[in-house]
Amino acid sequence: MEWVLTILGVGCVFFAFQVVVDYVRYRRVIQPKIERLEALGEELRAKIDATRAGLGETAGELDPIKDEVGKLEQEYLDLQQQIEHERTKQQPRPIRYRS
Repeated sequence: MEWVLTILGVGCVFFAFQVVVDYVRYRRVIQPKIERLEALGEELRAKIDATRAGLGETAGELDPIKDEVGKLEQEYLDLQQQIEHERTKQQPRPIRYRS
């Protein structure tokens, strides 16, 4: 009976050793991929930060342009109102017939 327990104990130790060996192999394969992905993530983060900085600069340059566009739109609307006003002035008066 002792030999059965001994065989089971040796089998468990062998199984545990095999699990550790498989983990080490898997880690060796996966570790470079993880490092490459982390490096890529850092590069993307740097690009995002650079893009945000550029966006802030561009937004600062766009503020005066937006103001000018707003003024031009308002001027356009004023001109349209003047045109409509002049058109209503120039419409001929209806002729009234006396009966």
